Amino acid sequence: MTDSRPTLSRRTLLRTATGITVGAAGAVLLTACGSDDDKTPAADRKPTGAPKRGGKLRAAFIGGSNETADVLKAANTPIDYVRARAIYDELCVLDADGRTEMQLAESLTPNADGTEWTLKVRSGVTFSDGRKLTIDDVLFTLRTYVSTQANQAPLLADLDLPKARRKDELTAVLVMKRPHGFLDLVFTQGIFIVPAGTKDFDKVPGSGPFILQQHRVGQGATLKRNPNYWGSAGPYLDELELVSIADGAARLNALKAGQIDYAASISLVAGKSERANAAVQLIIPPKWEWPNFGAMLKRSQDPFKDARVAQALKYAVDREQMVERVTLGFGEVGNDLFGKFLPFYAEDLPQRQYDPDKARSLLKEAGVDKLSLTIRTSDYEYGLAEGAAVLAEQAKKAGISIGLDKVPAGDFFADPKVFIGAKFQSANRKPRPLPLDVLFFYGTDALLPFTGVAGPKIDDLVTNVRSAVSDEQRRSSIGDIQHYLYEEGGDLVWAKAPVLAAATPKVHGVKSLGYPTFPSFRDAYLA
Repeated sequence: MTDSRPTLSRRTLLRTATGITVGAAGAVLLTACGSDDDKTPAADRKPTGAPKRGGKLRAAFIGGSNETADVLKAANTPIDYVRARAIYDELCVLDADGRTEMQLAESLTPNADGTEWTLKVRSGVTFSDGRKLTIDDVLFTLRTYVSTQANQAPLLADLDLPKARRKDELTAVLVMKRPHGFLDLVFTQGIFIVPAGTKDFDKVPGSGPFILQQHRVGQGATLKRNPNYWGSAGPYLDELELVSIADGAARLNALKAGQIDYAASISLVAGKSERANAAVQLIIPPKWEWPNFGAMLKRSQDPFKDARVAQALKYAVDREQMVERVTLGFGEVGNDLFGKFLPFYAEDLPQRQYDPDKARSLLKEAGVDKLSLTIRTSDYEYGLAEGAAVLAEQAKKAGISIGLDKVPAGDFFADPKVFIGAKFQSANRKPRPLPLDVLFFYGTDALLPFTGVAGPKIDDLVTNVRSAVSDEQRRSSIGDIQHYLYEEGGDLVWAKAPVLAAATPKVHGVKSLGYPTFPSFRDAYLA
């Protein structure tokens, strides 16, 4: 197949595909769980009546030394991304069910084979400096993300932007380099629209619900309501204050002390301890947004070249125990596939059970008398080393010996070549729409071939997904590739668990919209 991968650094691709790896960090492994009552997590408490207008909401997020005001680099830290979502708009966003919802786009329609998409943007939208939104702003933004090799650039690799045809001030035809059936999903991935001709991306006006009032890198930002926002509902808040607090425990303590109203990304252990606290509500995102806990097996390397060895390891995992011991009862069992609870997920595949005897049998069929492995892992974020330790314990019953190569947190992602090329490695993969996962991870043209699954069969399946335009085609093509990966893939997913946030009882309307680590405050209000 033709290598159509963009000329971008592996580090950029790695950040794009894995997301900002934060969330439930800081928890510790428990070898036992609480009562059955603890298995049902607290949820965002639903208010009664219409949303209230006014007030100031203070929210704390993870920042860091690489915080920036540059909107093109908003993915650097969660606090940067949250600020960008408040100030700017995207063409499309994901709704609570993981489906596309139009934002600045009024319509986005493919032709029959996905080689062209007609985009029309909303009329009547203005940037905060008074300029009207036109299709020229969108074309400028897309070209800028590509030319600057921003984190989202790999997702735009199939767009042939020099061939884009402007039809009028609101409409353009976007030409693809090859059939592409899910440009709508690509536009949900943090491509923030800015005015054409922008040169200073630290101080660029947006069309979003809030306007930047003050920003101090490393400390936070103050935003005020955009009085000319084009939306029909929010924003409801007069002011939004974003505070940079790196430590999860410190964020929770600030919430309980009344210093903030919302604390992002608290640990599962903290969530477990706060379940009964009436002064704290735990906010849990939709299940499709929960990260996937597990490991990556490189199918292109021994001993995983034989699919039976990879399958044996999958049968050596007690997933129910993983949920209790690693996710502390917050999670749900995984089934060695991504996209559970998302549209088009293959629900007909049976749940893989813990069966050490079957694992032994598969190894025997593969001619493997004794399987000894080393898993690359780290305490970079919660669930990596903890899950690897439990896996090593469980696998013994199947006659599999697993040693842990615990890499320092600062080194785990430091060398993309090592991370992408690892034979057997812990993983905590953030979910994204299924067609985008296929684009990144599978086939000869995979941008990030973590599991090394390639060859004519998977390439044909990937091509079918890439070119699927209708929902029926997407459902069929994704079902086909998931059935193949269930048997032949190198993804070991033993559980899904949420990224928790905590807030005071008066906070409502904070929506993750695909990103629980950096949610949207567009519809947030104080009851």
